[in-house]
Amino acid sequence: MTSPAPLGRRGLLFGKPAMADAPPPRPVAGIAPSCLAFRGIACMSCRDACSTGAIRFTLVRGGAVPRVEADACTGCADCAALCPASAITVAAPAEGEAADA
Repeated sequence: MTSPAPLGRRGLLFGKPAMADAPPPRPVAGIAPSCLAFRGIACMSCRDACSTGAIRFTLVRGGAVPRVEADACTGCADCAALCPASAITVAAPAEGEAADA
């Protein structure tokens, strides 16, 4: 069991650890609606480029749609470089936003 992070002066006031103690958010791939797979076109270039297997396809009526496993995504952007529709961006999630894409 690890001990909790020490609280700074702001943390004591607001009950939160200091922001300097929190690691910066890790970049994660996000897939835009312009993805060819969302339009019913069979394309899995991103999945093939992902060395960690973070991009998975789920079968739906009419084809398959991509989803990003945020825990497995390293933010390397190999998938973004090969996307023919330029539908993949890699960025750190906004504060308070879940890392799921």
